[in-house]
Amino acid sequence: MTDQPKPIAPLTHVGIDVSDLKRAEAFYSALLGVKRYASWDQYIAFTPLPNGLIVYLQQVPDKKTAKSRVHFDLTVSDIKATIPKVQALGARLLVEEYGEPTDGLAVFADPDGNEFCLMKFDLDSKVSND
Repeated sequence: MTDQPKPIAPLTHVGIDVSDLKRAEAFYSALLGVKRYASWDQYIAFTPLPNGLIVYLQQVPDKKTAKSRVHFDLTVSDIKATIPKVQALGARLLVEEYGEPTDGLAVFADPDGNEFCLMKFDLDSKVSND
């Protein structure tokens, strides 16, 4: 196994651009199980996730126009049971697939069109050190 490179800095925050802060706050609060920690100007920051990562929202004037190049994944034990819950929050299901190598994946767009995935597996369990 090769040595892990030393990071320049740890990943501590993930920002999500939105057009409607109030709507996005309700959506992400329910999706991630977090509460507002702070707000200022066009920003809302949530309480840290169990792994310490902080998600924040930034209201922007422009609409999303292309596929997101970066997105986040949420690991769930039952995708089919979770899909209706996420849709009830206002997300739109884009792709649903099952089988190897994913064991299950559902791609959603939040109310602003930002993509995120539900996964049935943990990427760490799929990593090969070959």
